[in-house]
Amino acid sequence: MKSLKRWLVRLSAGLAVLAGLTPALTAHAASGVTKVPARAAYVMDAQSGQALYQQNANKRYPIASLSKLLTVYLTVKAIDAGKINWTDQVPVDHNLIRLSHNSVFSSLRMKASDQFTVKDLVVAAMVASSNSAASALGDYVAGSNAAFIQAMNQQCQDWGIDAHFISSSGLDNSDLKSYGYRLPGTGATEENLVSAKAISIVAQHLLKADPEITQISSKTEATVNGTKVYNENSCLPGKTQYKKESQIDGLKTGYTENAKLCYTATFWVNGERMIATILGGDTTFSAMNKLIKQVKQEYQLQPTALNSRTVTLVNGAKILAAPNTAQVGSWTKGNQTDTITTSFKPQLTATQLKTGQVQAGEPVGEMTVADQQTGITQHVTYYARSNATLFTSHQAFRTATTQPATLLKTLTTQTAVFDAG
Repeated sequence: MKSLKRWLVRLSAGLAVLAGLTPALTAHAASGVTKVPARAAYVMDAQSGQALYQQNANKRYPIASLSKLLTVYLTVKAIDAGKINWTDQVPVDHNLIRLSHNSVFSSLRMKASDQFTVKDLVVAAMVASSNSAASALGDYVAGSNAAFIQAMNQQCQDWGIDAHFISSSGLDNSDLKSYGYRLPGTGATEENLVSAKAISIVAQHLLKADPEITQISSKTEATVNGTKVYNENSCLPGKTQYKKESQIDGLKTGYTENAKLCYTATFWVNGERMIATILGGDTTFSAMNKLIKQVKQEYQLQPTALNSRTVTLVNGAKILAAPNTAQVGSWTKGNQTDTITTSFKPQLTATQLKTGQVQAGEPVGEMTVADQQTGITQHVTYYARSNATLFTSHQAFRTATTQPATLLKTLTTQTAVFDAG
């Protein structure tokens, strides 16, 4: 395996040769979008999941450090569950410290005396693609490397995506064997195998779990525990393949000799968050810019703006509810018109119905946005902006003959009336 840094040094020479292959790569994988010069590619709307481009999208390939997207997702998931905190000090196994001293495999040199927080290691994994940082996160989140790999595969199974992980960092077994991180029962050269669609879905879940992750992944450099680290994403501002019109702000790159250059990008189109993945290319950064440009030319966004709504309770109290996103969209080709319908449904939780209280920040309803042409249906949750009382315990339970189950059923259908405005 050669490092991504070494690969980038060779890139300029390779471009001249690869340019001569371009005419043979112009077969259309989808109308209006030329075939990407790579093993696989996938473009999706991060909000709706609508696919705009697919090329071998369901076939599993090596993905190298794109694997860290799932590692970071599971870290964020553990934080959200209260199991760990961003500020926790994370112990780093001595084998991972040794790994960090190998210049081929490491972008952040560690010492036994160093202290890293969870946040430090997430920054190191996302910006510098540190293999030791990703592995240390896995150990800390799950208790061991084997337990974390099991959690990675279980999470993919729960999502219904086809993926096979043996490493939290993206290194393959031939690289890990000398550092004690080869998963027992796996082959000597086994590696992570994931499809372009599957890793895009992982990125989608990461963005939903931590929308601010792009504030990390968009950094061209960062300082981790006093050490400056650098981002190899050439599509970021100030880098060689940066294109302002692409509006890329992340997310993760990866490279091994087997995987070649892999890239999952996050970008914006008219306020809509998008995800694109290219696996196994040699000119992946320039190919990403071209893919984004062609997809934007091929499709038109049909946006639906979502505004705050006033909720009127049966006791006359009014409460403001706001959506968790300001816009949802669907995509149509060319100048095709679209028919989009919206409907709002109040949805109080069992706890709200039991206590008679709605707290600020709690869900109170759902907007359904349906696109008849594409068949895409999106559900957007609305959250209360302030506290409200549905009923008091005295009012709800003063009659002993009233059965709680009957009362809750009545409250579910009668206690809240939502304005259309």
